[in-house]
Amino acid sequence: MTFLVPPFAFILFLAIAAILGLGAMKFGPQAPSSDEAKTSYAGGEDIAGQKMFPGYKLFYPIALFFTILHVLALLLALLPTGAAALGLFYAGIICFTLLLLILR
Repeated sequence: MTFLVPPFAFILFLAIAAILGLGAMKFGPQAPSSDEAKTSYAGGEDIAGQKMFPGYKLFYPIALFFTILHVLALLLALLPTGAAALGLFYAGIICFTLLLLILR
């Protein structure tokens, strides 16, 4: 019978969250619907707008760096008790790959 408690609690909290969300949308302040509210403010002058596309040249090496660090932390956390030498070996390999990533 205790296996029914988590799904029931999830459904109960989901219903409470939905009721609170609907109440917040109904009683919350409404956004202004004028065209001026949707434009950017620049001291009264019009901005010559153009689309800018950010580059991801720096994003991927940083994301890979943090991914490798998280894999190392997971690997070291899940090692068996007597495998300190194996953990140091893994950490050395991962530090070498991070060095290659940084010096690239």
